[in-house]
Amino acid sequence: MASAIPAWAQEVRDAATRNLASLPALTGEEEAWRFTPPADLALTGAEPAAPGSAGTVTVEDGVRAARLRLADGVPSAPELLDLPEGVIVAELGAALEAHESLVREKLYGLIGFAERPEAMNAAHWDGGLFVYVPRGVRATLPVEAILTASGASGRIFGRTLIVVEEGASATVIDRYASPEVSGPVQASTVVELYVGQGAELEHISVIDWGAGVRHHAMLRGRVERDAKLRSVVVTLGGDVVRVEPTVVCAGPGSDARALGLYFAGGDQHFEHRVIARHEAPQSYSNLLYKGAIQDHAHTVFFGNLIVPPGAPGTDAYQTNRNLVLNDGARADTIPFLEIETAEVKCSHAGAVGRVDDEHLFYLQSRGVPTPEAKRLIVMGFLQEVLEMVSLEELRTELEAAVQEKLS
Repeated sequence: MASAIPAWAQEVRDAATRNLASLPALTGEEEAWRFTPPADLALTGAEPAAPGSAGTVTVEDGVRAARLRLADGVPSAPELLDLPEGVIVAELGAALEAHESLVREKLYGLIGFAERPEAMNAAHWDGGLFVYVPRGVRATLPVEAILTASGASGRIFGRTLIVVEEGASATVIDRYASPEVSGPVQASTVVELYVGQGAELEHISVIDWGAGVRHHAMLRGRVERDAKLRSVVVTLGGDVVRVEPTVVCAGPGSDARALGLYFAGGDQHFEHRVIARHEAPQSYSNLLYKGAIQDHAHTVFFGNLIVPPGAPGTDAYQTNRNLVLNDGARADTIPFLEIETAEVKCSHAGAVGRVDDEHLFYLQSRGVPTPEAKRLIVMGFLQEVLEMVSLEELRTELEAAVQEKLS
């Protein structure tokens, strides 16, 4: 963030800092933290030391409307390549002043600083992405932010704020990547998504850290009347990763989809806590997360559909399926429903299974080597989520990344 920020933004940061100092430390005994120790994400304890720079990571450049790079959380100037008229893409720290009227109303509105992890990010974020799409504008090319870690800093922060006004549409990619680092690097990221009436937003998070990185990611989207949000989270890299996506159906006819794909190997630990909350009648949500687990990795999925009073006609689904590839790998799935309204249609399903021996035998009997047969089965299992990524170029990249882990 720039050294000087507007007074209003400094006041908020100071309030977050005071709140962080007053909040009790997380112990790991809290129900919400029983699977991932807060200490593993540096949410307690001393400031982590920088392990030392391990170099850079190369991310292939696709065709983008704009791109922002943040090295160890420090932003460079955004590359504005092919933006429709009226669309704003800016570094969030600079936007605090340059676009105050747009940012001040929304920033911290969905993820504030009432809890310790949120307060830590609000008090310390260094840079981030701001995207504003005005009413009726359809941005056809995606905007991308790339947050990288080199090991030169022990802790990095990032923040994204996206506002899509009535009848507009956009696709935004938040990418997180690094080389393998020699010691633990802790990352904290926050994403706030506002989808106006009749608007459409696809937001894609690609988490592909190298070994040594531990990441706590928070995402919250608010979807207004007749609007559509598609949140896609792809988790492939990092030692310990905890992702918390929440989608809120705030208007009648809203459509919120939280989609996820993960592949954990080695000693990786991934936790996804995914929530859909319906605050308006006649709204739709679908939580679909699928993962493959191998070696000694451990994954956790916690899903919850929340329908408070006053949301009749809710149509909501939640599905988590896991494919365990060998003994020693483990997946936990915990689906919940909290329904306080009549006349709703809600369902949840969670499953953990192994590679089907009949499927494997069928392929082997036709001359397919065992490793290739397993690869085909895993890719087929994950395809349901991959097909929901609208960008063909990104689908191809993700398929290649999964195949590399399988090899």
